[in-house]
Amino acid sequence: MSFETTVDVSVCPICNKEPGSHSLSDLGMVGTAHVFYTCPASATKYNDLNGILNHYTNALSNIGEDTKWIWLFDSKGFNLTHVMEVQVGIALAKLITEKFSKNLENIYISNPTWYIHVMHNIITPFLSKTVRDKIVII
Repeated sequence: MSFETTVDVSVCPICNKEPGSHSLSDLGMVGTAHVFYTCPASATKYNDLNGILNHYTNALSNIGEDTKWIWLFDSKGFNLTHVMEVQVGIALAKLITEKFSKNLENIYISNPTWYIHVMHNIITPFLSKTVRDKIVII
């Protein structure tokens, strides 16, 4: 599964200035759930920890606290360069677990590379059991 999409720059001042800096797109509603798509390998600033956290926080906050959401994580092209940014993965795991897990329906990981399995193992201790149980690798 692979998606071509553009990032909604309205939620991120960095992406507003430099589209493609981060990779998080709001695909809209599917049924009663908001769907977000990311492909870290397509982001030019995949290592911008604070910018990425702000982007995700803004995007997920904009849908409303009672809205269900789904995260499509496309790991196409995810490689050692991305695994080396382990602090980004850990910070996103903490953010999702602590602030946005209440209405998370699932996280679907597509196009899994060996490196995404490594990152998954690294961040698992930072995810709640509830979030861990919602991860589906396809």
